[in-house]
Amino acid sequence: MFSHFFHRTSLAEQIDLDQLRKRFDPAITKKLAVIKLPPSFWMQDPKINPRADHLLWAALLLDDEDRAALAFSAMAVEHEERQRKHTTDDAPGAAEALEDAVHELL
Repeated sequence: MFSHFFHRTSLAEQIDLDQLRKRFDPAITKKLAVIKLPPSFWMQDPKINPRADHLLWAALLLDDEDRAALAFSAMAVEHEERQRKHTTDDAPGAAEALEDAVHELL
């Protein structure tokens, strides 16, 4: 969604900030709508669920603190959910390791 802007920036070319702003606003609206859903319903299609890191970079290119804060918040929510899922996935293994450690001590 923002690759074109990032590519032009990497080539030290001028980007159209108005066009970037017009793409950012609907993209952050989509992202916020997706993260309001239960995580099992989060879509991976970037047209529906834009990447949070791309949103943050776009906000930084726009030099807009409010947009950057929104993008950072979306990143934080996604990170928290990944951590929660990772912890839940590791719970059975951690429980077994804890049980083994208790048996060793006894």
